[in-house]
Amino acid sequence: MKREFITIALIIVVTAVAAIAQQAVTTAGIDLENLPEKYLIVKGDTLWDISERFLGDPLKWPEVWKQNDYIINPHLIFPGDTIRFRAMVQTALETETMPKVEEFVEKAPVVEPEPVEPPKPVPEPQPLFSPAAPLISEASMTGSTDSEEMVSDDPNMVAKLRQPKNVFTEKVFLRTGFITQVTDLPKNKIIDIEDGKRSATKFDIVVIDAGKNNGVKVDDIFAAISVGDRVKHPDTGKKLGVVVRVKSVMKVISVGDEKSRCLVVENFDPMEKDDLIMPYRISTGPRFDAWVKPDVSIKGTILAVHEPMLSVHVNDILYLDKGSVDGVRPGDRFVIFERTDSTNTTGQKNPLGEVQAINVMTNETAVIVVSLKGEHIEIGDRAELHARCRVVN
Repeated sequence: MKREFITIALIIVVTAVAAIAQQAVTTAGIDLENLPEKYLIVKGDTLWDISERFLGDPLKWPEVWKQNDYIINPHLIFPGDTIRFRAMVQTALETETMPKVEEFVEKAPVVEPEPVEPPKPVPEPQPLFSPAAPLISEASMTGSTDSEEMVSDDPNMVAKLRQPKNVFTEKVFLRTGFITQVTDLPKNKIIDIEDGKRSATKFDIVVIDAGKNNGVKVDDIFAAISVGDRVKHPDTGKKLGVVVRVKSVMKVISVGDEKSRCLVVENFDPMEKDDLIMPYRISTGPRFDAWVKPDVSIKGTILAVHEPMLSVHVNDILYLDKGSVDGVRPGDRFVIFERTDSTNTTGQKNPLGEVQAINVMTNETAVIVVSLKGEHIEIGDRAELHARCRVVN
Protein backbone atom coordinates (compact mmCIF):
# COMPACT_ATOMS: atom_id res chain seq x y z
CA MET A 1 0.00 0.00 0.00
CA LYS A 2 2.81 2.40 0.87
CA ARG A 3 4.44 1.78 -2.53
CA GLU A 4 1.13 2.59 -4.29
CA PHE A 5 0.87 5.92 -2.44
CA ILE A 6 4.42 6.85 -3.49
CA THR A 7 3.71 5.95 -7.13
CA ILE A 8 0.56 8.10 -7.16
CA ALA A 9 2.47 10.99 -5.60
CA LEU A 10 5.17 10.82 -8.23
CA ILE A 11 2.59 10.80 -11.03
CA ILE A 12 0.97 13.94 -9.55
CA VAL A 13 4.34 15.69 -9.33
CA VAL A 14 5.41 14.86 -12.89
CA THR A 15 2.04 15.88 -14.34
CA ALA A 16 1.97 19.20 -12.48
CA VAL A 17 5.54 20.06 -13.38
CA ALA A 18 4.98 19.28 -17.05
CA ALA A 19 1.83 21.40 -17.16
CA ILE A 20 3.47 24.40 -15.56
CA ALA A 21 6.55 24.03 -17.77
CA GLN A 22 4.30 24.12 -20.83
CA GLN A 23 2.55 27.23 -19.51
CA ALA A 24 5.93 28.92 -18.85
CA VAL A 25 6.68 28.88 -22.57
CA THR A 26 4.54 31.99 -23.01
CA THR A 27 5.07 33.54 -19.57
CA ALA A 28 5.34 37.34 -19.60
CA GLY A 29 4.52 37.42 -23.29
CA ILE A 30 7.65 35.47 -24.29
CA ASP A 31 7.23 32.72 -26.83
CA LEU A 32 10.30 30.63 -26.10
CA GLU A 33 9.58 28.15 -28.87
CA ASN A 34 9.79 30.91 -31.49
CA LEU A 35 12.37 33.11 -29.77
CA PRO A 36 15.49 33.38 -31.96
CA GLU A 37 18.80 32.47 -30.37
CA LYS A 38 20.27 35.75 -31.59
CA TYR A 39 19.13 39.01 -33.15
CA LEU A 40 21.02 41.31 -35.52
CA ILE A 41 20.69 44.98 -34.55
CA VAL A 42 19.35 47.27 -37.26
CA LYS A 43 19.35 51.05 -37.53
CA GLY A 44 16.97 52.67 -35.04
CA ASP A 45 17.01 49.77 -32.54
CA THR A 46 17.31 50.35 -28.80
CA LEU A 47 17.65 47.81 -25.99
CA TRP A 48 14.29 49.09 -24.72
CA ASP A 49 12.57 48.27 -28.04
CA ILE A 50 14.36 44.94 -28.43
CA SER A 51 13.36 43.87 -24.90
CA GLU A 52 9.74 44.82 -25.53
CA ARG A 53 9.64 43.04 -28.90
CA PHE A 54 11.21 39.76 -27.86
CA LEU A 55 10.76 39.58 -24.08
CA GLY A 56 7.40 41.31 -23.80
CA ASP A 57 8.70 43.86 -21.32
CA PRO A 58 10.86 46.90 -22.18
CA LEU A 59 11.99 47.13 -18.54
CA LYS A 60 14.02 43.93 -19.04
CA TRP A 61 16.62 45.85 -21.07
CA PRO A 62 19.18 45.85 -18.18
CA GLU A 63 19.09 42.02 -18.21
CA VAL A 64 19.69 41.95 -21.95
CA TRP A 65 22.60 44.36 -21.51
CA LYS A 66 24.07 42.26 -18.72
CA GLN A 67 23.99 39.11 -20.86
CA ASN A 68 25.60 40.92 -23.81
CA ASP A 69 28.59 42.35 -21.99
CA TYR A 70 30.39 43.45 -25.15
CA ILE A 71 28.04 46.46 -25.12
CA ILE A 72 29.92 49.23 -23.32
CA ASN A 73 27.12 51.79 -23.20
CA PRO A 74 23.50 50.52 -23.31
CA HIS A 75 22.42 53.76 -24.94
CA LEU A 76 24.85 53.24 -27.84
CA ILE A 77 24.19 50.06 -29.82
CA PHE A 78 25.17 49.74 -33.45
CA PRO A 79 23.66 48.14 -36.56
CA GLY A 80 25.31 44.83 -37.36
CA ASP A 81 26.02 43.87 -33.75
CA THR A 82 24.34 40.76 -32.33
CA ILE A 83 22.06 40.44 -29.31
CA ARG A 84 21.90 37.00 -27.71
CA PHE A 85 19.19 36.35 -25.15
CA ARG A 86 17.56 32.93 -25.62
CA ALA A 87 19.68 31.22 -22.95
CA MET A 88 19.09 34.09 -20.52
CA VAL A 89 15.32 34.01 -20.96
CA GLN A 90 15.16 30.23 -20.74
CA THR A 91 17.09 30.21 -17.47
CA ALA A 92 15.14 33.09 -16.00
CA LEU A 93 11.75 31.60 -16.78
CA GLU A 94 12.71 28.20 -15.46
CA THR A 95 13.97 29.78 -12.26
CA GLU A 96 10.89 31.97 -11.77
CA THR A 97 8.08 29.67 -12.88
CA MET A 98 9.14 26.03 -12.42
CA PRO A 99 7.90 24.72 -9.07
CA LYS A 100 10.11 22.76 -6.76
CA VAL A 101 9.29 19.07 -6.58
CA GLU A 102 9.39 19.30 -2.80
CA GLU A 103 6.33 21.55 -2.85
CA PHE A 104 4.23 18.73 -4.27
CA VAL A 105 5.90 15.94 -2.37
CA GLU A 106 5.05 17.64 0.92
CA LYS A 107 1.36 17.51 -0.03
CA ALA A 108 1.51 13.89 -1.19
CA PRO A 109 0.81 11.04 1.27
CA VAL A 110 4.43 10.05 1.69
CA VAL A 111 6.80 9.96 4.58
CA GLU A 112 8.16 13.38 5.48
CA PRO A 113 11.81 13.73 4.42
CA GLU A 114 14.41 14.12 7.07
CA PRO A 115 15.17 17.75 7.87
CA VAL A 116 18.00 19.07 5.76
CA GLU A 117 20.74 21.00 7.44
CA PRO A 118 20.54 24.64 6.30
CA PRO A 119 23.36 25.74 3.99
CA LYS A 120 26.26 27.51 5.55
CA PRO A 121 26.15 31.28 5.02
CA VAL A 122 28.16 32.48 2.05
CA PRO A 123 31.09 34.58 3.25
CA GLU A 124 30.97 38.26 2.40
CA PRO A 125 32.98 39.08 -0.73
CA GLN A 126 36.30 40.75 -0.19
CA PRO A 127 35.99 44.53 -0.36
CA LEU A 128 37.09 46.14 -3.59
CA PHE A 129 39.31 48.43 -1.56
CA SER A 130 41.39 47.38 1.41
CA PRO A 131 43.12 49.73 3.85
CA ALA A 132 46.00 47.26 3.99
CA ALA A 133 46.65 47.57 0.26
CA PRO A 134 46.47 50.30 -2.39
CA LEU A 135 42.86 51.37 -2.87
CA ILE A 136 43.14 50.83 -6.61
CA SER A 137 43.16 47.20 -7.59
CA GLU A 138 45.88 46.27 -10.06
CA ALA A 139 43.38 44.59 -12.36
CA SER A 140 41.19 47.68 -12.66
CA MET A 141 44.18 49.93 -13.31
CA THR A 142 46.14 47.96 -15.82
CA GLY A 143 44.15 44.98 -17.03
CA SER A 144 45.07 41.39 -16.26
CA THR A 145 47.59 41.15 -19.11
CA ASP A 146 49.30 44.53 -18.87
CA SER A 147 50.60 44.66 -15.32
CA GLU A 148 53.38 43.09 -13.35
CA GLU A 149 53.26 42.27 -9.66
CA MET A 150 52.77 45.12 -7.26
CA VAL A 151 56.10 46.82 -6.65
CA SER A 152 57.21 46.68 -3.01
CA ASP A 153 60.71 48.18 -3.09
CA ASP A 154 59.45 51.60 -4.24
CA PRO A 155 57.07 53.15 -1.68
CA ASN A 156 55.81 55.68 -4.25
CA MET A 157 54.83 53.13 -6.90
CA VAL A 158 51.43 51.42 -6.90
CA ALA A 159 51.78 49.19 -9.96
CA LYS A 160 53.98 48.87 -13.04
CA LEU A 161 52.97 48.01 -16.61
CA ARG A 162 54.73 45.35 -18.64
CA GLN A 163 55.14 47.93 -21.38
CA PRO A 164 54.17 51.58 -21.77
CA LYS A 165 50.76 52.42 -23.25
CA ASN A 166 48.51 55.42 -23.77
CA VAL A 167 46.58 56.70 -20.79
CA PHE A 168 43.38 56.22 -22.80
CA THR A 169 42.42 55.34 -26.34
CA GLU A 170 40.97 57.60 -29.01
CA LYS A 171 37.72 55.64 -28.81
CA VAL A 172 37.37 56.38 -25.09
CA PHE A 173 38.12 60.07 -25.61
CA LEU A 174 35.43 60.34 -28.29
CA ARG A 175 32.83 59.19 -25.77
CA THR A 176 33.44 62.20 -23.52
CA GLY A 177 31.91 65.65 -23.76
CA PHE A 178 32.24 68.87 -21.82
CA ILE A 179 30.34 71.48 -19.82
CA THR A 180 29.91 75.00 -21.17
CA GLN A 181 27.70 78.05 -20.77
CA VAL A 182 24.78 78.29 -23.18
CA THR A 183 26.13 81.62 -24.45
CA ASP A 184 29.38 79.87 -25.46
CA LEU A 185 27.73 77.20 -27.60
CA PRO A 186 28.87 77.24 -31.26
CA LYS A 187 26.73 78.98 -33.85
CA ASN A 188 27.64 76.91 -36.93
CA LYS A 189 25.49 73.96 -37.90
CA ILE A 190 24.72 71.24 -40.42
CA ILE A 191 22.70 72.69 -43.30
CA ASP A 192 22.25 69.63 -45.51
CA ILE A 193 22.62 65.85 -45.66
CA GLU A 194 23.47 64.49 -49.08
CA ASP A 195 21.44 61.85 -50.94
CA GLY A 196 18.22 63.27 -49.54
CA LYS A 197 18.63 61.55 -46.18
CA ARG A 198 16.81 62.83 -43.09
CA SER A 199 19.63 61.76 -40.76
CA ALA A 200 23.31 60.95 -41.16
CA THR A 201 25.45 58.18 -39.72
CA LYS A 202 28.95 56.85 -40.37
CA PHE A 203 30.25 57.31 -43.95
CA ASP A 204 27.44 59.71 -44.90
CA ILE A 205 28.29 63.17 -46.23
CA VAL A 206 26.92 66.34 -44.65
CA VAL A 207 27.25 70.01 -45.51
CA ILE A 208 28.15 72.58 -42.86
CA ASP A 209 27.75 76.37 -42.98
CA ALA A 210 31.45 77.13 -42.55
CA GLY A 211 34.00 77.46 -45.35
CA LYS A 212 37.13 79.29 -46.47
CA ASN A 213 35.77 82.54 -45.09
CA ASN A 214 35.75 80.88 -41.66
CA GLY A 215 39.27 79.46 -42.02
CA VAL A 216 38.10 75.91 -42.75
CA LYS A 217 40.56 73.67 -44.64
CA VAL A 218 40.41 70.19 -46.13
CA ASP A 219 41.09 67.47 -43.49
CA ASP A 220 39.90 69.70 -40.63
CA ILE A 221 37.97 67.79 -37.99
CA PHE A 222 34.56 68.87 -36.73
CA ALA A 223 32.14 67.37 -34.22
CA ALA A 224 28.36 67.45 -34.35
CA ILE A 225 27.05 68.03 -30.84
CA SER A 226 23.86 67.85 -28.81
CA VAL A 227 23.03 69.85 -25.72
CA GLY A 228 22.13 67.89 -22.60
CA ASP A 229 21.10 68.68 -19.05
CA ARG A 230 21.75 71.96 -17.30
CA VAL A 231 24.39 71.71 -14.60
CA LYS A 232 24.62 73.47 -11.27
CA HIS A 233 27.03 72.74 -8.46
CA PRO A 234 25.38 70.34 -5.96
CA ASP A 235 26.89 72.21 -3.01
CA THR A 236 26.73 75.88 -3.95
CA GLY A 237 23.90 75.82 -6.49
CA LYS A 238 26.03 77.86 -8.90
CA LYS A 239 24.91 77.48 -12.52
CA LEU A 240 27.76 76.01 -14.53
CA GLY A 241 26.14 75.61 -17.94
CA VAL A 242 25.01 72.55 -19.88
CA VAL A 243 26.42 69.14 -20.72
CA VAL A 244 27.53 68.91 -24.35
CA ARG A 245 27.65 65.46 -25.97
CA VAL A 246 29.46 64.53 -29.18
CA LYS A 247 27.08 62.91 -31.68
CA SER A 248 29.53 62.41 -34.54
CA VAL A 249 33.00 63.27 -35.76
CA MET A 250 33.43 64.56 -39.32
CA LYS A 251 36.37 65.19 -41.64
CA VAL A 252 36.26 68.02 -44.19
CA ILE A 253 36.64 66.66 -47.74
CA SER A 254 35.96 69.82 -49.79
CA VAL A 255 35.69 73.52 -48.99
CA GLY A 256 33.71 76.38 -50.53
CA ASP A 257 33.69 80.01 -49.53
CA GLU A 258 30.82 79.72 -47.07
CA LYS A 259 30.20 75.99 -46.70
CA SER A 260 32.04 72.66 -46.67
CA ARG A 261 31.33 68.99 -47.31
CA CYS A 262 32.26 66.59 -44.53
CA LEU A 263 32.52 62.81 -44.30
CA VAL A 264 31.21 61.26 -41.08
CA VAL A 265 34.08 59.17 -39.71
CA GLU A 266 32.68 58.29 -36.26
CA ASN A 267 29.06 58.21 -35.17
CA PHE A 268 27.37 57.77 -31.80
CA ASP A 269 23.94 59.24 -32.51
CA PRO A 270 22.31 60.02 -35.87
CA MET A 271 22.84 63.62 -37.02
CA GLU A 272 20.14 65.86 -38.42
CA LYS A 273 19.96 69.21 -40.15
CA ASP A 274 20.50 72.14 -37.78
CA ASP A 275 22.68 70.10 -35.40
CA LEU A 276 25.39 72.36 -33.99
CA ILE A 277 28.98 71.74 -35.09
CA MET A 278 32.36 72.83 -33.76
CA PRO A 279 36.06 72.28 -34.51
CA TYR A 280 37.27 69.22 -32.64
CA ARG A 281 40.60 67.80 -31.53
CA ILE A 282 40.96 64.10 -30.74
CA SER A 283 43.40 62.99 -28.05
CA THR A 284 44.83 59.65 -26.96
CA GLY A 285 46.55 60.95 -23.85
CA PRO A 286 50.24 60.64 -22.94
CA ARG A 287 52.07 57.33 -22.64
CA PHE A 288 52.83 55.98 -19.18
CA ASP A 289 54.57 52.96 -17.66
CA ALA A 290 53.39 52.88 -14.02
CA TRP A 291 50.87 54.07 -11.49
CA VAL A 292 52.39 56.15 -8.69
CA LYS A 293 51.11 57.77 -5.54
CA PRO A 294 50.09 61.40 -6.10
CA ASP A 295 52.33 64.23 -5.01
CA VAL A 296 49.34 66.53 -4.45
CA SER A 297 45.93 66.30 -2.80
CA ILE A 298 42.93 66.94 -5.06
CA LYS A 299 39.40 66.55 -3.74
CA GLY A 300 36.35 67.22 -5.87
CA THR A 301 32.66 66.60 -6.38
CA ILE A 302 30.70 64.76 -9.07
CA LEU A 303 28.84 67.45 -11.02
CA ALA A 304 26.89 65.62 -13.70
CA VAL A 305 26.42 62.45 -15.72
CA HIS A 306 27.09 62.47 -19.45
CA GLU A 307 23.76 60.91 -20.41
CA PRO A 308 20.46 60.55 -18.52
CA MET A 309 20.39 57.11 -16.87
CA LEU A 310 18.80 55.28 -13.97
CA SER A 311 22.12 54.29 -12.42
CA VAL A 312 25.83 54.58 -13.11
CA HIS A 313 27.71 51.64 -14.63
CA VAL A 314 31.33 50.85 -15.42
CA ASN A 315 32.46 52.78 -18.54
CA ASP A 316 29.90 55.55 -18.05
CA ILE A 317 31.13 59.15 -18.31
CA LEU A 318 30.78 61.60 -15.39
CA TYR A 319 31.99 65.14 -14.76
CA LEU A 320 34.18 66.30 -11.88
CA ASP A 321 34.34 69.89 -10.62
CA LYS A 322 38.14 70.02 -10.83
CA GLY A 323 40.22 70.74 -13.93
CA SER A 324 43.67 71.71 -15.12
CA VAL A 325 43.73 74.83 -12.92
CA ASP A 326 43.36 72.51 -9.93
CA GLY A 327 46.23 70.29 -11.07
CA VAL A 328 44.20 67.43 -12.63
CA ARG A 329 46.07 65.49 -15.34
CA PRO A 330 44.85 62.98 -17.94
CA GLY A 331 44.84 59.50 -16.42
CA ASP A 332 44.49 60.61 -12.79
CA ARG A 333 42.62 58.03 -10.73
CA PHE A 334 40.05 59.20 -8.18
CA VAL A 335 38.26 57.12 -5.56
CA ILE A 336 34.58 58.04 -5.08
CA PHE A 337 32.94 58.28 -1.65
CA GLU A 338 29.38 58.99 -0.58
CA ARG A 339 28.51 62.62 -0.23
CA THR A 340 26.94 62.24 3.19
CA ASP A 341 29.11 59.84 4.87
CA SER A 342 32.40 59.00 5.33
CA THR A 343 33.49 56.40 7.71
CA ASN A 344 32.62 52.92 8.88
CA THR A 345 33.23 51.31 12.28
CA THR A 346 36.93 50.90 11.53
CA GLY A 347 37.36 54.58 10.81
CA GLN A 348 37.87 53.91 7.10
CA LYS A 349 35.80 55.62 4.39
CA ASN A 350 33.41 53.50 2.36
CA PRO A 351 34.46 53.79 -1.31
CA LEU A 352 31.84 53.47 -4.04
CA GLY A 353 34.19 53.02 -6.99
CA GLU A 354 36.91 54.60 -9.11
CA VAL A 355 37.00 57.02 -12.02
CA GLN A 356 39.81 58.02 -14.36
CA ALA A 357 40.38 61.47 -15.86
CA ILE A 358 40.01 61.53 -19.65
CA ASN A 359 39.12 64.98 -21.00
CA VAL A 360 40.71 67.53 -18.68
CA MET A 361 39.31 71.02 -19.19
CA THR A 362 40.10 74.25 -17.37
CA ASN A 363 37.58 73.94 -14.53
CA GLU A 364 36.03 70.49 -15.04
CA THR A 365 37.11 67.01 -16.08
CA ALA A 366 35.24 64.28 -17.94
CA VAL A 367 36.01 61.00 -16.15
CA ILE A 368 35.19 57.39 -16.98
CA VAL A 369 33.99 54.90 -14.35
CA VAL A 370 36.56 52.08 -14.13
CA SER A 371 35.23 50.13 -11.16
CA LEU A 372 32.22 49.96 -8.85
CA LYS A 373 31.83 48.38 -5.47
CA GLY A 374 28.12 47.85 -5.95
CA GLU A 375 26.56 51.02 -4.60
CA HIS A 376 25.28 53.79 -6.85
CA ILE A 377 27.46 56.78 -7.65
CA GLU A 378 25.39 59.96 -7.63
CA ILE A 379 25.77 63.64 -8.35
CA GLY A 380 27.29 65.26 -5.27
CA ASP A 381 29.44 62.28 -4.28
CA ARG A 382 33.06 63.09 -3.41
CA ALA A 383 36.21 62.23 -5.36
CA GLU A 384 39.74 62.02 -3.98
CA LEU A 385 42.89 61.66 -6.08
CA HIS A 386 44.61 58.37 -5.31
CA ALA A 387 47.05 57.55 -8.12
CA ARG A 388 48.68 59.18 -11.13
CA CYS A 389 50.29 57.96 -14.33
CA ARG A 390 54.08 58.09 -14.58
CA VAL A 391 54.44 59.61 -18.03
CA VAL A 392 57.26 58.45 -20.31
CA ASN A 393 58.63 59.98 -23.50
